[in-house]
Amino acid sequence: MRHLGLVLTLALAAACFDERDRRRAWNAPEDIDFGHAPAVKVEAAAAPQVAEAPAAAPTVVVVPKFTISSDAAAIAQGKDLFSSKGCVGCHKIGGGKLVGPDLKGVTARRDQEWVSKMILRPDVMVKEDETAKKLLAEHMVPMPNQNVDAAKELPMLLAFLKSNEQ
Repeated sequence: MRHLGLVLTLALAAACFDERDRRRAWNAPEDIDFGHAPAVKVEAAAAPQVAEAPAAAPTVVVVPKFTISSDAAAIAQGKDLFSSKGCVGCHKIGGGKLVGPDLKGVTARRDQEWVSKMILRPDVMVKEDETAKKLLAEHMVPMPNQNVDAAKELPMLLAFLKSNEQ
């Protein structure tokens, strides 16, 4: 019983000292862990550096140089192409918007190169051209690529569109 009192007294005394004092009191080496985890400084890992993808180069849409014809035969062929390519399903020439914008006077509102690129590669234009992006936002339907032949069909389509400027 006497020993029990001594042990309890020693245990109570040990609880009153910090770990270093307990080590000294018991002659314990400094590297013994008495159930306390060592303080570990955790540093936040640096965020990994993500290289930005280089900006994609604009797609080159090749537009042949030509003068828009005012010849009645070229205009008639352009009108037939406008119909056969399915342009009439989305565009009116006068009378307002259908699905896409009304194309009456489009050759007066836009330059020849812009209209040509929009006819040849509307998919590229709605991604890279600010005016085409705004038109897409307004009309909510992208113009499909109709695979217009730049050398043979484009001049006739522009002749038809130009004939409807007034």
